Amino acid sequence: MLVDDRVAHALLVAAAILVVAGELLASYIGQTRDGRRVFGRSRDGAVRQDRGTKLVFALSAYLAIGVAIAIAKSPALRGGADTWWTLGLGLAIALAGAGFRDWSIVSLGRYFRREVTIEPGQTIVRRGPYRWLRHPSYTGLALMIAGFGLAIGSWLGAAAALGIVVAGLLPRIRVEEAALAQTFGAEYTAYASSTSRLVPHVW
Repeated sequence: MLVDDRVAHALLVAAAILVVAGELLASYIGQTRDGRRVFGRSRDGAVRQDRGTKLVFALSAYLAIGVAIAIAKSPALRGGADTWWTLGLGLAIALAGAGFRDWSIVSLGRYFRREVTIEPGQTIVRRGPYRWLRHPSYTGLALMIAGFGLAIGSWLGAAAALGIVVAGLLPRIRVEEAALAQTFGAEYTAYASSTSRLVPHVW
């Protein structure tokens, strides 16, 4: 596998570190954008409605990468993807997805949480990518996982990783949309009717 090459492995690790650092920075910027430091704190009156979906989609992300690695280990399943060109393309997709997710996190601001949470005074965010998508951070996450799947060395691995992580996100999306619909009623229904979930004009 190409990722066993010292340089290729270093590029993959560097991209992963950049992704994590970018999300931490985006989270910090978003949580402090109104001048109040609320990073990592629970807010009074916040209602968590996660129903275990945080664990489900976290496990799906790890499983997706594990499956991509397992598939790429078989030369017959690489489909010509184990090259420097596909490594570069995969990392570009992963970093683009991470950047899109970071933009979503900053746009959501203080309402970004890793669990489904409704807070007092919360409003429907329509800025940034939320003008077109209801769950742009999940779109970014799916692209990121698929990109790393390709960078690891297989088109099939990238497709499998994408399918697994999207499957893991579906329960999260259902729970999140139900919570928002219950909280905002007709306002959220109108917002949902004018936006897509993950892919503009598709779904």
